[in-house]
Amino acid sequence: MLRRLPDPVVTRGGAAIFGVAIAIGAIALSIPLLPGESEPAEGDIAPRAFAAVRESEYISEELTEQARNTAETAVEPVMASLQQVPAEQLKSLATLFTETARLRLRSELSSEDRLKELRTVVENDRLGQAILSTLLTLGMHDLEDLRQATIEGLSSILNSPLREEDQRNRIEAYLLVGTVPSFQNGEGALRELLEAFTRPTLALDEKATLSLQAEARASVPLVVVTYTPGAVIAEEGQPLDAVAIEALRETGVIREGFDYYDLGAGLLMGAALGTVLGVYLYRLQPFSRPAERRGLMTLLAVLGTLVAVRVALPELLPDTEGHFFAYAMPVGAAAVVVSSVSAPRFGAMVAVVIALYTGFIAATAPSLAGAAFTSALEPLELVIAYAAGGLAGAAAMQRTERLGRFAAAGLAVTGATGAILLAFWLLTEQRETDALGWLALAAAIAGGGSSVIGLGLHVLLSVALRVTTRMQLMELAQAGHPLLRELQEKAPGTFHHSMLVGSLAEQAANRIGADALLVRAGAYYHDIGKMQRPEYFVENNIARGVSPHDSLAPEASARIIHGHVLDGMDLARRRRLPALVGDFIPQHHGTRLVEFFYHKALERGETDSEVYRYPGPRPQAKEQAIVMLADSCEALVRASQPETYEEIDELVNGVFAERLAEGQLDECDITMRELQVVAASFRSTLRAVYHPRIEYPEAPVPDDPAGAEG
Repeated sequence: MLRRLPDPVVTRGGAAIFGVAIAIGAIALSIPLLPGESEPAEGDIAPRAFAAVRESEYISEELTEQARNTAETAVEPVMASLQQVPAEQLKSLATLFTETARLRLRSELSSEDRLKELRTVVENDRLGQAILSTLLTLGMHDLEDLRQATIEGLSSILNSPLREEDQRNRIEAYLLVGTVPSFQNGEGALRELLEAFTRPTLALDEKATLSLQAEARASVPLVVVTYTPGAVIAEEGQPLDAVAIEALRETGVIREGFDYYDLGAGLLMGAALGTVLGVYLYRLQPFSRPAERRGLMTLLAVLGTLVAVRVALPELLPDTEGHFFAYAMPVGAAAVVVSSVSAPRFGAMVAVVIALYTGFIAATAPSLAGAAFTSALEPLELVIAYAAGGLAGAAAMQRTERLGRFAAAGLAVTGATGAILLAFWLLTEQRETDALGWLALAAAIAGGGSSVIGLGLHVLLSVALRVTTRMQLMELAQAGHPLLRELQEKAPGTFHHSMLVGSLAEQAANRIGADALLVRAGAYYHDIGKMQRPEYFVENNIARGVSPHDSLAPEASARIIHGHVLDGMDLARRRRLPALVGDFIPQHHGTRLVEFFYHKALERGETDSEVYRYPGPRPQAKEQAIVMLADSCEALVRASQPETYEEIDELVNGVFAERLAEGQLDECDITMRELQVVAASFRSTLRAVYHPRIEYPEAPVPDDPAGAEG
């Protein structure tokens, strides 16, 4: 009988370390760590009507500053007259036409040289190449008309005070009533010249203006504000401006300095989160061996999600425009990742805890408790949407043998999140139809993000932490795997035996709820060490009746036989088989004796049984126990060649009784009831594979060979 159950995969100490790590991370994320982080910012939405806690009369710096700014803005700027500008600009204009006339008379110069020299003589960067070319090529009569029109226009424009911002309007007004040259595009040439030479005749007197503004600010009296207890400072849904924040602080609604109450709340919530996850980790035992890396992968996924929430939610809330951006966060990715390396029931627990803690972060991370929400239902909606999405994602990750499971998880998160958001939309009074599109988009992003990020984290963390995933097992369990093809080439009998053991063990594992995929992969590779000396194993010995062991001493033969375990372990390390699969190699024989050669040794008077014993260890989990039993049953039934179903049943029952009597199953968690189910599965499968053959009568030889072929 079974004497004891094995130690749990996740020990109390391991669960405690996991819980403490979660608690520390959660506490760090829930309390304000930066100065001023706990204070509200302008633009936060008041989730309720805020009233003064105490009577207060104070000088409002914000309102005083606003009044001073208003008085300063009302001061008209002082302008100084630039009396020299009209004469300077008219003189510069006259120089332009004088130099133009001079250069037109110099026939020895080319057009390009005239243009270049005119550009050099006339220092006005507003004159473009086109207008200078026009001046050099116009007829004399047209040039004179342009000169007179420009001088007349510039004089008119600069004749009265002119601000810089009024220049263009003054030019356009003159062109409507002034003299314009009659040649083609004369108005355009005149406009360009006026724009080039017009300058403001008034400039800001900064010193005088600043003096007047200072006087205006000084004349404003301090603004005194008085609040009585219960007086409303901000209405529900009202954006908080600087004046309201100042009033909240002065009337005691906001406490200045570090809030030890917030610290206490963060400590309690973080401790609760760590305790819950640590306890459920130990109680549910969701990890397979080795559990440490899977626990670290889970820890990183949970804390990474909480960090993302802590950083993003204050930016996404409040949702005043109804775009549902906060619900588009792929929080369900944590449950997807955790479920991919553990039992989905633990992934579901992670989803619920993260959703609850996310609600706490959203309500306390902004300065004012609940200031991120615009209605009383919104915190509940956020928590339920995150929880439903995570639960759906975890449920869809049952047996992640294929990438399609991540896509299914994404669809599940999308559907669950969308359903919750739609339900709360129906509870609102407005029920704006425009919000439905944003709602659907947010749910789709949450689902798609959970799928893509979940897959990315699954691959990245599993590779970095060397965690064996379901997809890796699925790849290893393909008969076309390179190592299995090598086994088939070097030891075809062992390969065939491994395939049969895999099929036999997989069906039994399914019946008792064990990991059938792991069992199949382990069975396929449990005998890979036989590739080193395949001819020494009976299933590969084609020449029946002749064995290489005939010329060896029993001790030497035993060393070769149980040496395939050590060879297999070495090959598994070199080929980098996952530890979960490599564990089947030493455990499928446990610490049993190589009985055939041990009995031969006893006949010769040798009594040292340790030489003939496999190195072990015994099976540590029910999956290894199933493969041990399947290996023995398949080999024994194949070798015995039973003629009846009853003989097959007796052989199987004998193997189970013998392994129990030897204590080979004492260190794994398989129960007697499960052993009965496994034995029944083996009997059924082996009956189908090794059933007695019907002897058919010999077919008569046809008289006509040609007719036989037909």
